This record gives sequence, C-alpha cells and structure tokens, in this order.
Amino acid sequence: MPGRDATPLSLTLSSDEASVLATFTPPAAAPQATPAAVTTAAPGVVLVQELLKQGGWADWWVDAPALEKWRQQIPQAKQPLTAAIAHRRDGRCAVVVARDRMSATLTLDRPQGGVALTLEQVQQALADKGVKGGVLDDVVAAAVARGEANELVVAQGKAAINGEHTQFEKLVADMVDRHPHVYEDGWVDYRDLGDLVVVKAGTPLLRRIPPTNGEPGFDVLGNPLTPKPGTNWPFAPGLKGVEPAPGDPELLVASVTGQPVMVSHGVKVDPNIVLPHVDLATGNVKFDGAVNIKGDVKDGLKVTSTGDVVVGGAVLAGEIEAGGNVTIKGGVIGHSEYNGHASGRNSWFSAKVVAKGSIQARYAENAFLQADGDVVLDDYAMHSEITALNHVTIGKPGTQKGRCIGGHTRAGITIRVAESGSGAGAATVLQAGTNPLMEEEVSELAKAIDKHTTEIANLQKIIDFVSVHPERDKDGLLGRATITQEMHQGEILELQAQQATLQETMQLSEEAHISVDVKVHGGTEVRVGGKVWVTADTRTHGVFRLNEEGELVLGS
Repeated sequence: MPGRDATPLSLTLSSDEASVLATFTPPAAAPQATPAAVTTAAPGVVLVQELLKQGGWADWWVDAPALEKWRQQIPQAKQPLTAAIAHRRDGRCAVVVARDRMSATLTLDRPQGGVALTLEQVQQALADKGVKGGVLDDVVAAAVARGEANELVVAQGKAAINGEHTQFEKLVADMVDRHPHVYEDGWVDYRDLGDLVVVKAGTPLLRRIPPTNGEPGFDVLGNPLTPKPGTNWPFAPGLKGVEPAPGDPELLVASVTGQPVMVSHGVKVDPNIVLPHVDLATGNVKFDGAVNIKGDVKDGLKVTSTGDVVVGGAVLAGEIEAGGNVTIKGGVIGHSEYNGHASGRNSWFSAKVVAKGSIQARYAENAFLQADGDVVLDDYAMHSEITALNHVTIGKPGTQKGRCIGGHTRAGITIRVAESGSGAGAATVLQAGTNPLMEEEVSELAKAIDKHTTEIANLQKIIDFVSVHPERDKDGLLGRATITQEMHQGEILELQAQQATLQETMQLSEEAHISVDVKVHGGTEVRVGGKVWVTADTRTHGVFRLNEEGELVLGS
C-alpha cells in the first residue's frame, strides 16, 4: 500500500472477508535510545479513513469504539497490534407496531459494504411482526427503492365508525324559530316576532331517520374492529294531534289544525296555544285557534286569535282581538283617562279588547272593550269605552260592586250596573236600545252620501256654465260632466238603500232598558233609543225604559 514504508500500518480483510483488520507494527527499538525516544504516535483517524478508501472499504461500517481503543494502545505497543475496525453490513430494517395496533412503522437502513434488502425481505419482516392489515404497498415499495426510511408509516388500520343514533328531522318551524322583525333601515321591532306557525291536517311535521349500524374496521394485525350500532329511538308515545303518514311510518303529519310543538322524540299539534305570558320574549301573538295565557298581556303587546282567548292575569296596556270569547281573570288597564269622545276601535286607548263573542273580566280602567255578544265585568268600569251588541253587565247581582264611573257604555239590548257616575259628577254615558256598531256604519254611509252630493253640486256648476257658454265646451266637457254626475247620483241611490236596510235592522228592541241597582249620580246621561235623560242630582235605583208614549222614564 502507498505510504506503508513511512507508516507501520496495514489494512487487510479477515479470512471470512466480513471485516477489515488494522495492524500496527512498531519499529525496532534502537539500543542507544531512551524509552521516550521509542514511543510511537498513533495514526490519525483521517489516515485510517484514507486507507479504507484506498482499499475499497470506504462505505463499510466503521467500528469507531474499536478503532479508538486500538489507537490508544499503539503508543505503548511493543509487538504488532491488530484490531477489526470496519465490518461489512447488509441492509437492515426494523418494523414497530403501535400500541393501539392501528399503525406500523418501518425503519430501513442502507447496506454498508453489504447487500441491500429486497422488497420481499421487507414484506417478510412485516409478516414476521404480524402486520397484514392496511399495508401501504406503494409506500413500502418506494422506501425499498430509496434504500432507506425512518419510522415511516407503512401500514394503517381503519377505525370502526359507530352507527348514528336515531335522528328526528323537523319539517316545520316552531315557537323557538321566531325572531324580532328587522326593517330595512335597521330598526328592530322586538314585539313583532312573526306569526305563530299554524299547520293544517296532513301537513308533514317530523321525519324519523332510523339508526345506522356503523362501519366495521380493522387493525394492522388484521383483527376486525366491530362498530357500536346507533341507538334506536321510536317516536314518543301519546303524541296528540299527529299521525303517521299513509304508507310512511317514519313520517308524522298533523291530524288536526293547530300549533306544532316539538317534544323529545316527537311533535304534537295543539288546537290551542298555551303561553306563560305575552311579553317581549313571546312578541305579538297571532294564532289560528284558541289562546290560553297563564299570566299577563304586557304593555304594547297584541294577541290576535281566531278562537277564544283566556288570560289568567291582566291585560296591561295590551291588545286582544279574538274570533271567539275573551275571558280575563284580572282586569284591563290602560294608561290614559277617557277624554269623553267616542273614538272606536282605532282609538287612542292603550288597552283594547275586541271579541266576536263575549268579553268577561274583573274590571276595566281606561280601556276600550267591544263585543258582538255580551260584556260582563265583575267589579267596576272606569273611564272606559264599552260596546256590546247584546248586554253589558257591571257588578254581580246582590253585591255592592258594579260601579260605572265615566266613559261611554253602549249595549244593543240592556245595560245593568250597580251604580253609575260618581259623587264628583264624572261625565258618564249609558246608551242602550240600538246597535252601536250599525250606528257607526250609518254614520259612515251618511258621510259618503254627503261627499257624493257635494260632487254633484260642483258638477252642476260646470254644466250650468257650459250651457250658458257653449263656446267654452272643449273636448266634450259638458258630456263628461253630465255622465260623472249621473254616476254620483247612482252611488247615492245605492248608499241610501244600504242606509235604509241598516236603519230597519236597528229598530229598537222591546227589551231595551238600563238598570241601575243602587244609585244614579249626577253627571249621568242615559240614552234609550233616540231619547236622552240627564240628571245633575243623585237619584235612587231604578230602570230606564221608554213608556207607551215613547218617553224615557226612570221607573222601578
């Protein structure tokens, strides 16, 4: 080898050609030299690496600890010193299976002077570890082609996917889906949460989606992983107002008209709605059916129902409009006092109750009440406008309750109060014997007739002028004015016919009267039919009715 004469170092193969042997032969000691003079320096590592390269063993695995130990022994060596410093190594691999057995990794080392592992050998290494599920064959082949890998995932298990539980798909909105109305300018009306949802019979409400079994999996050792099936929940028992759809047992449809209410594992339809109260949380309530309110109707809120309305509390400056009866356990209270003007449904009253049936409440104060049936108040009415097509009753018979103080009370047939007016002379009007709602209609008809009459008079002026000045008749003005005048006259005839029909219907009932059980205070004005009775003094109890001469009298 080059340099071997200068350095007493030689590299040779072992007899099995699996290792490189390094031999150091110390030089002969001179007789006259001192021990320090014969001490030999160890060859450097760089020199050893150069000699390995020259011998064709540069890529062999160098046993660094053995090499260093050999070098440390050289300075004191008296005899040739030999050590195996490099070895031939074939390619090697290690397969590690994860604790959860859901993956396996491959570490692949390149050969060092030896033979690279084949794909078959690596596959066998996987098999020896029991890896046979989810092997990533392409990844393994690519690693073998590269000749190396470091904890490379070469097998991946598949976790089992548990089944889905039964699901219930809501097909209609319900109470919780209502939100405040937002206008284009950004203003939010917290009272207007939208109409309540009302469904008719046959409306699809809720679909049941059956549970699934899930998907099985496996680990890298090939063991199957069994999924947990989803829980099977049937529709809740005892659901009212619903039924399975024909031919589809997984679909519930409404069997009645009402409000859908979602419950656990089901839905029901209430033909009436039950609310704890009506406030900003519920917003205005509009429902096609009966409404039952356990508490109060709060300030500024409105309840509209096609059926009956029951209020367990009071109506506090709120509104109720019902297609049936209205029953209020408390009273109806508005903000401002009655100002003496009959102002109708669209009045300034902050508390209003309008019913196609009857109205019953404990009391009314600064309120507007209108019923196509009766109005019954248990305690009193104060500064309110009350209208009933049949009867108005204030106070329970046999008690001292039932004062009607201020305001205007109308009834188509009878009014009964315990006491009217007050000692302070509050202006109180009691009116019976005519249909109060028809009176409004007759008044509106009269206004319409007056309007047409005025138009006819104005047109007549045009006709008279053009008749005197025919040269001013441009574009057939006279003809057009005449035709328009005839149209107005026809409208008047039709309105007068309606007026006559209403007046005939409004004929005074023979039963019409007003009863005051205890006292009539000054300031009370009583009207029966077209007759009026007024007193400034306090009078005893009695009954107001028309006598045979048509005079309004107070009798027993």
